[in-house]
Amino acid sequence: MADQNSNTGYPVRIEPLDYADFSEHQKELVGGWHHLNFSKVLIRHPGMYGTYVPWLAEAITKTTLPPRDREIVCLRLLRMIDEVYEHTHHVTIAQRCGMTDEEIRDASAGDGPALTRFDRTVARATEELVRSQCISDGTWAELRAVYSETQAMELVFLAGCYLTLAMTTKTFGIQLEPDPETHEQVNALRTYT
Repeated sequence: MADQNSNTGYPVRIEPLDYADFSEHQKELVGGWHHLNFSKVLIRHPGMYGTYVPWLAEAITKTTLPPRDREIVCLRLLRMIDEVYEHTHHVTIAQRCGMTDEEIRDASAGDGPALTRFDRTVARATEELVRSQCISDGTWAELRAVYSETQAMELVFLAGCYLTLAMTTKTFGIQLEPDPETHEQVNALRTYT
């Protein structure tokens, strides 16, 4: 039976696999990320873990988007669809990128005094992708006035990746890690800003 006492608002449908029960193949796939409930749930399907997590890593760590813009996309999208697990992690990532609490608050909301005009364009592009799965001509033109073609494409890929991620965390009921030590261990692995 699903656990209704969750810290994300969604029942636990797939329990995290205890690291002691990982196969050698699962340990190899997860590496040092075994502290994350995300990893301990997704590794129950090693084939999908081995496919999805590299795509996620490519979208988040190898993008040519500025870190601030990447975080605006993630924070806005995750807040729009009421996703708690990844949003909480991305607040920390955004802080590591140099964003203030006010900028994180406004990026999550998609508007506010802490955002620049272009920040709001990035947030609006994200909103359009979530709502209609297409960036409008006007917003696209504003993006392309600043972004290369590659960067504009990467914004779409990033939003699509995180929409899939949100469906996963919410549907499976992935819960936040409860202890600060886990957050410290995970943050030590985050070599990107």
